[in-house]
Amino acid sequence: MKKIITTLIFVFLLNPIVFSQIYNYPIAGKQSHPELEIIQIEITENNTIINLQVINKRDQGAWFCADKNIYIKNSKGQEKYQLINSENIPTCPDQHEFKKINEILEFQLIFPKISDDIVFIDLIENCTNACFSFSGIILDNNHNEKIRLFEKAFDLYRNDNMKEAIPLFEKILNGKITIESQIHGFSYYYLIDIYKSLENTEKIIFWTEQLKNSNLVDKNTFLKELENLGTHL
Repeated sequence: MKKIITTLIFVFLLNPIVFSQIYNYPIAGKQSHPELEIIQIEITENNTIINLQVINKRDQGAWFCADKNIYIKNSKGQEKYQLINSENIPTCPDQHEFKKINEILEFQLIFPKISDDIVFIDLIENCTNACFSFSGIILDNNHNEKIRLFEKAFDLYRNDNMKEAIPLFEKILNGKITIESQIHGFSYYYLIDIYKSLENTEKIIFWTEQLKNSNLVDKNTFLKELENLGTHL
């Protein structure tokens, strides 16, 4: 047994495990080109790797390239990281010529590793013609999932599928709020409004108290709106 353990330790030292953080389809607050999508961001020990895809929406004459002057920056700070390399994408003025409509081009942009405490980044192509940009890309898988849940919940809410929306809004509000976002305040608001329509006073009281005791910066705004709605207790 001792020999086996020693051998395993030796193998581990020769082949250390490389850890990386992966964000699939991270959400951005704003982007310039709707046909361009970030499909994955991977942060390794040495690099930040952004995988993108662009879908051709034109019948003919469509092309795409990436300028060499591309960088990512901390949306909430000054840190800036210049492009190191790219894969499967021509550097402007060279171009990828699309052959047909709905053709997909996938490519990769490689930057230095960003700081561990960065949660929001901007991706900016610094050029003079048809430059692309993404602002406020969220590097938090849990929060990205909550945003997608909110979109589904709100769609159910506005289509009067109130009971189906309840578990989604509640799931958004479960756990500690790590990123300040209006989806939390609106989740409280819509959830309490649903329970008002269901005449469930117990749940109205419970979620109103949860909102009062939350760490939301703008909770007083939502409490005021609920008061106007007639559910403030």
